Amino acid sequence: MASTDQNETAQKSEKPTRDVRVRFDDTKMSSNYANVANVGMSKDEVTLLFGTNQTWGAVEEEVVIALSSRIILTPSVAKSLSETLQRVLGEYEKQVGKIA
Repeated sequence: MASTDQNETAQKSEKPTRDVRVRFDDTKMSSNYANVANVGMSKDEVTLLFGTNQTWGAVEEEVVIALSSRIILTPSVAKSLSETLQRVLGEYEKQVGKIA
């Protein structure tokens, strides 16, 4: 009897797969240029800061980075992003050449 219950439980937990169409809505999207990125983390999130270093010429005692965007990710989304970036940059280097 216990094996029948286990089989029924296994069948219930198996969800049928289905194709889902994803549509990106860019109507409220903004674009920012960044030549500086910084990554921080806590137990529950990974934070990406993007900005622009507008220092031209000699660097003095302080460099000020104008931050334009902060993106907060869950660790699982950050890992997925990291894997995707590695794959895309690998393909980029195959097509364009090694990134310095």
